[in-house]
Amino acid sequence: MHYVKVIRASGSFFAREFQKKEKVRKNIKYREVDEKTVIQQFKDGDTTVEIYFEDSEREPIILDAFGDRELIKRYLGDKFL
Repeated sequence: MHYVKVIRASGSFFAREFQKKEKVRKNIKYREVDEKTVIQQFKDGDTTVEIYFEDSEREPIILDAFGDRELIKRYLGDKFL
């Protein structure tokens, strides 16, 4: 699974990326998901989380369960460790 955490000035949320059928104009869609779901998948080592900064020019950061613990703590929180 691949999740995206969108960070913006008014807060943040998690979304899941999925592809729709080929006939649709926009075949990549995003659906908001609960943090508990992302935590469970992340701890199992089955997923990556892309940190996307909506209001800034920073490059996205991709994290997985085996990555740098300090980055995980900073961008995702203690619950993900």
